[in-house]
Amino acid sequence: MSVARADFGAFFAAVRGGHRPFRWQERLLDHVLRTGRWPDQLVAPTGAGKTSVVDVHVFAVALMASGHPVRVPRRLALVVDRRALVDDQHEHATSIANQLAQARGGASVLGRTADALDSLRVGRREPSVSPLSTALLRGGAPPSRQWLDDPLGCAVLCATPDMWGSRLLLSGYGSRAQAWPREAGLLAYDTVAVVDEAHLSQQLVTTARRIAELAAVAEEPLGVPTLQAVETTATPRVDAGVAVGVEQDDLEADETLRQRLTTPKPVNLLPLESWPIPRSGPARKAGVTALADEAVRLREVYGPTVGCFVNSVAVAAAVAGELRARGMATELICGRLRPYDVARLRPPRSTLLSIAGDPAIDVLVSTQSLEVGVDLDLAAAVTELAPGGAIAQRAGRVNRLGQRATEVTVVVPATDLPTDAQSGPYQREDLAAAHAWLAQRHADPAGLSPWALREPRPPAPALKRDLLQRLELAQAWHLARTNDDLAAPQDDLDLWLSDDLDEPDHEFGIVVRHALPADEAAAVRLIETLPPRKYEVFPVSIRRATKILERLKPGSVLVRPGDDAPRPLVGGDRLRAGDQLVVDDTTELFTAGVVDPEGTERVDDVLDALDEPRPGEVVLRIERNNAAHGRLLDAIAAVDPADADSQALEIARLLRAHLDKLTRRPMVAAAADLLDQPADGPAGAEVTLNWEDSDDGEPALARLIVVDLRKATADAELRQTWTPRRRAVPLHTHAEAVAERAGTVAGRLGLTTELVNVLRLAGLHHDDGKADDRFQRSLAANPTSAQPLAKSGVRDARRDRKLRAASGLPTGWRHEQLSVVAAWPGLSTLDDEDRDLTARLIGTSHGHGRHGFPHTSAQLVDNADEIAATLFDEGLWDELIERTHIRWGVWGCAYLEALLRASDGQVSAEGS
Repeated sequence: MSVARADFGAFFAAVRGGHRPFRWQERLLDHVLRTGRWPDQLVAPTGAGKTSVVDVHVFAVALMASGHPVRVPRRLALVVDRRALVDDQHEHATSIANQLAQARGGASVLGRTADALDSLRVGRREPSVSPLSTALLRGGAPPSRQWLDDPLGCAVLCATPDMWGSRLLLSGYGSRAQAWPREAGLLAYDTVAVVDEAHLSQQLVTTARRIAELAAVAEEPLGVPTLQAVETTATPRVDAGVAVGVEQDDLEADETLRQRLTTPKPVNLLPLESWPIPRSGPARKAGVTALADEAVRLREVYGPTVGCFVNSVAVAAAVAGELRARGMATELICGRLRPYDVARLRPPRSTLLSIAGDPAIDVLVSTQSLEVGVDLDLAAAVTELAPGGAIAQRAGRVNRLGQRATEVTVVVPATDLPTDAQSGPYQREDLAAAHAWLAQRHADPAGLSPWALREPRPPAPALKRDLLQRLELAQAWHLARTNDDLAAPQDDLDLWLSDDLDEPDHEFGIVVRHALPADEAAAVRLIETLPPRKYEVFPVSIRRATKILERLKPGSVLVRPGDDAPRPLVGGDRLRAGDQLVVDDTTELFTAGVVDPEGTERVDDVLDALDEPRPGEVVLRIERNNAAHGRLLDAIAAVDPADADSQALEIARLLRAHLDKLTRRPMVAAAADLLDQPADGPAGAEVTLNWEDSDDGEPALARLIVVDLRKATADAELRQTWTPRRRAVPLHTHAEAVAERAGTVAGRLGLTTELVNVLRLAGLHHDDGKADDRFQRSLAANPTSAQPLAKSGVRDARRDRKLRAASGLPTGWRHEQLSVVAAWPGLSTLDDEDRDLTARLIGTSHGHGRHGFPHTSAQLVDNADEIAATLFDEGLWDELIERTHIRWGVWGCAYLEALLRASDGQVSAEGS
């Protein structure tokens, strides 16, 4: 079954709770379908429904899959410099993905859309996997990677500028260097990036469009659409290209849209002698009292819920305390919350952070957290002075539907700001500009209504750099050396990404865990088994890293995505964007539930706070205050761990025996089901016991962790030697499967016949080097067998590493380097360009070899031959890499590498 253009209204209503699309959203879809390109500008004020670009993208790709003649980008990247909005967009995309997965095979518009999107893909389709891939890429959260294995499918990526831009520049923050080319290639082709609040990300837009230019001018274009960059704005610029969005006629034709955008939001200015509010002293008391007084007045006039926006965690906590002392039902949301903490205030647990609201809450106090990203409809609001854009976003949470009278009070200085004035993260220059602009808005009855903010626009923060930088070809070649130690560090990309070169704000993450072992080795093993989950990570500004590190006690664990494994945090460590720090739950580093370098509070571990087990993983924290729980824990602790399979089956028996006496029965049953898998079956489970010190000084079991071993299919390194089915895979079987898949993927994408054949040939030979005797020993292969293996039957990652260490292979040895040597004679029948590209794809098939490998010909093989010496001792490999860059471009080569690596990943995950 397929979908047609006429189905868009029904599709939109199905994923939006019955709401039909606005006229501008219909025009956007038609523009994309007519031209195959997204507009250069998207003109949509706050409240106009910009998140609908997700709906438009998904439906446009479904139409393409249904036979619409115009090709559209398969991937949509939503990029915005506000983490709360990134999370909100990801939540919406995930909601659509879940609805499509549930509707598969049905006759409804969602069912037909799902089937159309499924038809884009090849290979085995897991029923639990949605036809729409989603990914969250922001600092402090483990980056999503599944989208890299599906270059054919429809995807929505939600990202902050640094996380998206660093990936586009072959230097992804929080990613392994081996993944950088894959990410860059897929983002530079078949992708549209919608940059929200683009006036705050001018350098990023400049860089994205420059990379699209460089990709388009390669000697040999790929025939795949290059990156498209879209700016969102409230006011179109005549010099910025094609614009699609809300027009005056739309307001006259649509009462709902007119209410949202034009209902007045009058501005009331409240002068305060003590502003900016300091952290302590009488002046802070006066400021806190003024904010609380105004919140109470607004509550009496307009009813619940009133928003109170302040600029620092300390002031927020003080205001909330003052309001509660007056008997006001108050909720406090500060700083950079864990996704779990935000979800606690959202449906179905609560309606507070939803358009319906919660009338039982009188006042919602917040810092910048709720400026954007939460679809609130507050009755009124009081806010501290902040930059113009922040004020506009805070006002956007007030009377969002335009169905009531309201007002917004802004606390402003009673006199001119001191030259060194600062409020929270905001600087004097931006605060003074906002103050002057608010005086104009105060005089206008429309106040802060979205339509009134089109002109004059809220003052944008001053560009804190002299000029925008254009990426040059030589710099692109430099960035392409992803495996080399470069003179300039690649984790400092602000020259091409940031509008502020003085204080670029990247993020790392902090995770709180109960019973983190005091022994460093045990702590590392635990985090390796149970790495940070997205919902438990506090995002933290890298600017605060030094003060935080000074306060951490020994025993914290550093998870750096570029490292092979977690490791203990040591003195002198310098945190990077994308890092995660795991700390014990006794760490006092928090204020009002968020990370604070001067905080004195603790927060709870939420790892096992979810009510349902995660797919393929169960974490049981069974409290000892229940007698039945205690007896179960004692019985589990007594099981002999010598035989892993017997241990798993015995623990499964114990769990089932105690099931009727336990709470959280779905979790216990899921753990038993995983552990019950037969030893010779297609999967297995690994059990880890997490111990803690008890009150009597004896070790006690804190957690039982059960992990489906099939989760290793998500690990790019393990997939090179491991199969989810507990059996070995012959080398020729794997190579033929990868070759077939690579050719199919390339053909589906419309690549030329020459490129299809190159990818197929590269897939056939990418693992030839695995035939080396030493590598076969690392797979525990039968030494008498004439048939070399591609994948082992070993199912334990630790044993896999031990076999590798005992094999005789040099440290860092790469089988794909030897694969190039083995395949080179057979490539001589190709013309020079195709030979070079095929050899390159073989050698870079796991992200290495860009530009060099660590070993000479003598180190690569026991008896070095002339081919190996010519390639890797005399410089032919480096020349080959540069020739392919000239012909297909830096990002074109990265894209082709991404296609081969995705094909390899797919068939490995399927068991071949």
